[in-house]
Amino acid sequence: MKRKYKHKRTGAVVFSSGRIFGENWVEVGEEEKEGLQKSVEGEEKEEYVEEEVNLEQMTKSQLIEFAKEHGIEVNERDTKAVIVDTIAKAFE
Repeated sequence: MKRKYKHKRTGAVVFSSGRIFGENWVEVGEEEKEGLQKSVEGEEKEEYVEEEVNLEQMTKSQLIEFAKEHGIEVNERDTKAVIVDTIAKAFE
C-alpha cells in the first residue's frame, strides 16, 4: 500500500510503500486538500506550494537530478531503491 507524506516545511509530497518517520513529515489523508496553509504556533503563517513527487515512478537518472536540485548527496552508482531511500530520509 502506497502512503502519501508531506514535509511540513517544504511542502514536498512523497509517495512511499514504507513508513516515513520524522517530526517534519505527516501522512496525508485523502480528505486533505492541496495547497492548504499551515502555521506553527508562535510563527508567521506561510503559504506552502505542494509539489507531488512519486519517487518510485521516477527513473534513476530523474532521481539523481531531483537529488541535485534539492541539494541531496547521492551515490550515482547506488541502486534506484537506495537512492529513493536516501532522498526520502533527507526530507525527514
